[in-house]
Amino acid sequence: MGSTSGIPGLLYASSKISRPDILDEKTFFEWYDEEHIPELIQTRGFDSAFRLVDSNPGSERPYLAVYPTKDFSFFHSDEFESMKSLQSDKLPGTGATAEVMDSVSRFDKLVQVYDPTKKGPGHTKCIVSAQMKSASGPAAEEDIDAWYRAEHLGLIAKSEGYLRTTRYKLAFSAHLPPPAEEEAKPPVWLSLHEFETETVDPGKLRELTKTDWTDKIHETTEGIISIYKLAKGFGTQDLFHGVEM
Repeated sequence: MGSTSGIPGLLYASSKISRPDILDEKTFFEWYDEEHIPELIQTRGFDSAFRLVDSNPGSERPYLAVYPTKDFSFFHSDEFESMKSLQSDKLPGTGATAEVMDSVSRFDKLVQVYDPTKKGPGHTKCIVSAQMKSASGPAAEEDIDAWYRAEHLGLIAKSEGYLRTTRYKLAFSAHLPPPAEEEAKPPVWLSLHEFETETVDPGKLRELTKTDWTDKIHETTEGIISIYKLAKGFGTQDLFHGVEM
């Protein structure tokens, strides 16, 4: 697998309440804000975190939390492993998170920071999350990377309220509780496009970024696009600001 020490990375955890009959949204958010996230950012792995809510109320997993780390190897540490069996007195029943919520986590390595505005932390109000994978194999995956770097990000940057983009590549994923059947891995590529506006018009974004190259990429890829509103930031709220990559 090779050393991952010193490689920046991201924990991207999307979730839903699986037992709304005993767990309400208010209690769920209190657990996140008062217990779970504060516990995580006290570890050596994290000093920032963000909790977001999908702008689409019909989303399968409407809640998102992202945790940047300066050292991807933290995800393989005993300290991180010890936190996987989450238990809380704030939660109903036995207090086990796996009994009342369903979450899918992707663990990614940072591959690019595109920050033309350089406004620094604290301005983000909305994030467009774009997960993509090629249906044509590994060689085509690199075409996606080249498209982002050479064309796509420059066009997105013309959007109203655009701040910056951080891009990631999947290392591994986890589902809690474990699914009954084997499921496909999340898409290889993840991009988080940050905006200082409350929301983003997806139609205008598509029109602004429409090119022959974009059409070609979309013909051979599968993707998951979600627009999240920032609910709360924690710690330094630093999502690789000032990092050149």
